[in-house]
Amino acid sequence: MAAPIVKRFLVSFEKNKYIGVAVAGLVLGAASVVAILPPEPPPPTKYRAIGLLTYSSPPPIATQTGQNLLEQGRNAITKQLLLNEQVMSEGAKAAQMLEKPKRFLKNIKIEFPEQKEGEAAGPQLIKVQYTAKQRELAQKTLEVMLTEMVEQSRLFNTAQLRSQIEALKERVNEAKQDLQVAERQFYQYMSQQGSSMIAAQDGSLFAAISAAQQQQRQLQQQLEGIESQINSLSDQLNLTPEQAATAAALSADPIIAQLRAQILEAETQQQMLAKDLRPAHPQMEALIDQIASYEQLLIERANEVIGNDDVFEAAPRQIRQDSSLDPTRQNLANQILELEAQKESLARQLQVLQRNEQEMRRDYEQFPTKQLEMTRLQQQLELKRQFYNGLQARLVDAQSAEAETTGNLSIAQEPMIQEQKPDVSEPPNPVIVILAGIVGGGIAGAVVILAFSFLDPRLHTPQELRALLSEREILVLAELPWLEKTEKQAIPTLITGKNLPYLDIYEHCRSTLRRSAPKNSKVVLVTSVGREEGKSTAAYNLAIAAAYAGKRTLLIEGDMRSPSHAPAVQLAVDPDAQSEPLAYYSSHNECVRLVPLVENLYLAPSAGPQRKAASIVESSEMRRLVEDARQRFDMVIMDTPALNHANDALLLQPLTDGLIIVTRPGVSRGKEVGAMLDQMVEAEMPILGGVINGVEMPPPETYEGEDETTALPGSRPEALATATPSLNGNHNGNGSSSGKNLPPPVAGRKK
Repeated sequence: MAAPIVKRFLVSFEKNKYIGVAVAGLVLGAASVVAILPPEPPPPTKYRAIGLLTYSSPPPIATQTGQNLLEQGRNAITKQLLLNEQVMSEGAKAAQMLEKPKRFLKNIKIEFPEQKEGEAAGPQLIKVQYTAKQRELAQKTLEVMLTEMVEQSRLFNTAQLRSQIEALKERVNEAKQDLQVAERQFYQYMSQQGSSMIAAQDGSLFAAISAAQQQQRQLQQQLEGIESQINSLSDQLNLTPEQAATAAALSADPIIAQLRAQILEAETQQQMLAKDLRPAHPQMEALIDQIASYEQLLIERANEVIGNDDVFEAAPRQIRQDSSLDPTRQNLANQILELEAQKESLARQLQVLQRNEQEMRRDYEQFPTKQLEMTRLQQQLELKRQFYNGLQARLVDAQSAEAETTGNLSIAQEPMIQEQKPDVSEPPNPVIVILAGIVGGGIAGAVVILAFSFLDPRLHTPQELRALLSEREILVLAELPWLEKTEKQAIPTLITGKNLPYLDIYEHCRSTLRRSAPKNSKVVLVTSVGREEGKSTAAYNLAIAAAYAGKRTLLIEGDMRSPSHAPAVQLAVDPDAQSEPLAYYSSHNECVRLVPLVENLYLAPSAGPQRKAASIVESSEMRRLVEDARQRFDMVIMDTPALNHANDALLLQPLTDGLIIVTRPGVSRGKEVGAMLDQMVEAEMPILGGVINGVEMPPPETYEGEDETTALPGSRPEALATATPSLNGNHNGNGSSSGKNLPPPVAGRKK
């Protein structure tokens, strides 16, 4: 069997052979034109000027920048530097090729020295070559170029130095600004925190804290003494300090004393008259009113003395009581007031001392932090000063190196001229050119045909189809043969006549399906992704093989979109099936018919073609037909339309136990089949396996007594094509059949 690529090439050759012949003809024509062309005239003599540049030894240099610059300049010498715009411009001017810079560049060649490992270091020479048609022009152009290259080396070093000086100046200005900022920060910090840090360092701050604590203790002792005196005087007066202050103020006021006397006098008269007069007497009422007026005046005066209005509202008796201090008690109250004033003064002094102590303690506690901050600022200042001084030194060194700047190249050898005579080769033999054109044309045509083969989306070999199925873990049940058609035989092509020896291959496919399918699987759906892949042929012949194996087999034509293939097995199509398909499928005795040529084989012909095929496929009549067939037959095979033509196979799949996918070399398209299989695998559809149909293979050995005119195995020539057997009952000579008492299959023996 040919390899897949060979098969593809042969298929593409049959289809695109004229394109390949045309390509081969073009190549052969081109070779013929080359063979008959006259030979080209020899090219003119050229002159090559060769000059050498060397890395010059630097003169004595006093600055470090100058030494570094020469080393950098030597490493920077490249072909781009030697052939910069200035060198090219001067060289092209000398060569009189200003208008042809690309052509001028092609005539220049520069070779840099290569230092191999293990060899002693020798003189480093750069070889520069220029080729021209005139001797003088080549020498003059190379002299100008060598001079410009040496000058460009010096200019490069000078430009590098100047760029370094400019960069150093910018860095010096930035470093100076940073140094000034650091100095300001350090001086500002010292001016703010220096005094406290000095006090903490010499011990005066600690002494001040101790003195403040001593003063606080003294003031607290004084406050305690004054507090005890105030408590003693308060106990003697039986008044609080606030009450004593109020009583002393009221007792010292002469108006309050006068009002108290008037109230007392009126109350005395009231008591004296109360013995003889009733309370409602006018004189008694006048005294009561007089006392009330005096009390109101007393309240108002007391509020004025205390300085807070409405303190003694409706409390004249309390005012009279508080203002009744004798001189001795009033003296004690005044002493309490003096002591309260001293207490408040000492308390304020104590608060000031405590606040000062807290501030001094905070300064003392923050001394280490302040000292660290001062050290940090001082170190930062010192680092920035050192950095600034270093940049200043480098700037001075770089400015001093300007006078020492030289180039890294010098001319080691003036241009030398070499004459280059062109190599004149004999023209090729025309016969050889034509033979090469024939061979090249054949190869070109084959390559074009092979390229077209890779553009073909079809899979042409069983190996490619087997790999496609195996990638999706789909079992390959069998490779079915290509069956030769006869003139009188219609589609599908059956295993009859010349094709009879292929029966064993279908039997092998059936047995493999039986072993791999789940247990109790009876109903199998046969479909394909595309058309013309031989699914109907595979379904018919698989059913014939099952019947030949002694299994009661029913073949259901589920393709409602195409006419029935029943005439292929000598069965007539019911003329009323197409007009009334549901009634046709509801009567199992009418739609299920015994094939007269094969024992144990029954056929349910299609009612197609139908415009509304989906409604029939999903009908309850079709479902009952499949359910009844599952009970009555050993194996049921359903032939359905292609998946890319209709979804009937997917609609019928739930009624079956699994699917068989039919493929065919030269017809199946890899991407379409792969995409459809991926969708089915992702949807977890039960795929029992796949078959590769239409494989070219030699026929097996025939059986004894068989020839090309032999009918189907187990055939009954006396049966009529129009027989319509029933699923139930016995059959007689008039065409009825029995589904139970069938004759055994005829066994064959190989030679």
